[in-house]
Amino acid sequence: MHKLEQDDIDTTFEYAIRTFERDKKDITTLFGIVIQYNRKEKTYAIDEAEIEDQSVTRMIDAFSIHQALQEGNKLSPSVFLEKRKSLGTEHIHGIIHAIQNLYLLQFTYQKHWEDFSTKREVKPIAIKESQQRWYLVALDKKNDVVKTFGLDRISNLKFTDTKFKPFAYNVEKEFQHAFGVETYSTAEKVVLEFSKQQGNYIKTFPLHESQSITSETGDFVTFEMYINLTHDFIMELLRYANNVKVLTPESLIATMKERIKQMANLYQ
Repeated sequence: MHKLEQDDIDTTFEYAIRTFERDKKDITTLFGIVIQYNRKEKTYAIDEAEIEDQSVTRMIDAFSIHQALQEGNKLSPSVFLEKRKSLGTEHIHGIIHAIQNLYLLQFTYQKHWEDFSTKREVKPIAIKESQQRWYLVALDKKNDVVKTFGLDRISNLKFTDTKFKPFAYNVEKEFQHAFGVETYSTAEKVVLEFSKQQGNYIKTFPLHESQSITSETGDFVTFEMYINLTHDFIMELLRYANNVKVLTPESLIATMKERIKQMANLYQ
């Protein structure tokens, strides 16, 4: 048995060597993080620089919850998960396999705003998560354009044995200014004034990675960010109702005014 200790938590627990070695291997495979052994101090440690990336920490959080749930029914009174579940997540494992091995994918796709579905053949690039929904980032062979496909709208998925040549596409760069998966609109500097209470929430769960605080008073918190002004972002701002005010740009102010006017007309 190994005896493990955490500096930031007053906890010591026993860990079977076989289980520990297996989990070490899984962590390296899944997250690319190597747990190093210090022979002098007889301790195991992870270089914190390796886990600064937010996507890695999100994956580690999910992995930790999964491992906790594996403990069995004794945890069920203590862990309550969101009952809503995004459809299509059963495809993730197979899609990742296709991405890693450069296999073409074929499927039927149904857009939310269209009554008909279309057949697609794509070169898969990556899986992206946004607001508890999962998307496939892929090159559509129909017009050689990289698109995002919601996994909840994919059906008749076929994993082909046809390979494609790798091509350059930087997912992180292409989505760096996106809120979610939409990038069709130009990225602009946005300044938002939140009520103090809502602002404290936005501090702990930023709207975007570029978010920074520009001013703070007893009543308001003002944030600045550089982001694509898309439908998804506008819908997010509307969710905060009278707890947020757009200060710039003017185009976004006009859009918010029009949306609010349309909402008010529904109740006249």
